[in-house]
Amino acid sequence: MEKITLPNGLTVSPVALGAMDFGTTTSKEAAFRVLDAYLDMGGNFVDTSNNYAHWNGTGDESETLLGEYFSQRKCRDRIVLATKVGFDRHGEGQGLKKEQIEYWIDESLRKLNTDYIDLYYAHTDDPTTPLEETMEAFHSLVQKGKVRCLGGSNYDTWRFCEANAVAKTPYTVMQQWFTYLHARADIAPQYTFNEATTRERLRYLESKQIPLVAYSCLAKGGYECPERLPKELIGGERLAFLKKMAADKGVNASALAVAWMVNLHRCEGFPRVIPLFGSSRAEHFTANLRGVELTLSDDELAQLNRA
Repeated sequence: MEKITLPNGLTVSPVALGAMDFGTTTSKEAAFRVLDAYLDMGGNFVDTSNNYAHWNGTGDESETLLGEYFSQRKCRDRIVLATKVGFDRHGEGQGLKKEQIEYWIDESLRKLNTDYIDLYYAHTDDPTTPLEETMEAFHSLVQKGKVRCLGGSNYDTWRFCEANAVAKTPYTVMQQWFTYLHARADIAPQYTFNEATTRERLRYLESKQIPLVAYSCLAKGGYECPERLPKELIGGERLAFLKKMAADKGVNASALAVAWMVNLHRCEGFPRVIPLFGSSRAEHFTANLRGVELTLSDDELAQLNRA
């Protein structure tokens, strides 16, 4: 798997492995198999958070499991590691005040068994805290060597832009909900800021050379199991076209969706998109990862965009 070098200097695989369920609904043994398969295929970009997956546990499980993996496999230097701060976890942790950021980075470093984070995200916007306070706190972490680069997740585009306007160390990656299927406009997102990525947001990112890390990019398994397709997404003819082209290419629809996202930067008005997904089974994960190896012509990309 060829690596790409982002404008912020990080060199990452074109697909990121999401570790959200590791240690809760995905057992340690299964998670280790997925991680091993990902690294064996040349992957190096691993994504977690300080609150994963608190709805099935305490919120410490994912980071703690990854820390154990790095220790056992002696592979921390091979990983571009991303984690996050700012979302609620059983009534604590929500917000981006200076003291919260300073406390939770040390908790993440301890659990992850490392002394630095490659990419540290604000997990969601905090309108109650001045942007100057938040960005100064993040900048301090970079100055101390605890963090290499910063990212923003679940921000309105204008707030992301305003945060960077006051930042000494700006957000250089955005993480947001994005997939091949279009989102319905008549259903509000679960949280205030985790809205589907719009074309306007994509044009902004392309103009600023900021990559998009796309979460929920495989529609929670809905490309393979129609009953799992989120109600917020429109299936119809666009999904049918994706499945037909995937069958013609001998891959599943998820793999073709990955290929589309990996290649989307070739189209005018689109930034670099890095699909972020995980699995509890290594064979399912590697089947979807086949999308990285697919070659899409300009005409095929145009067909997928028009469908």
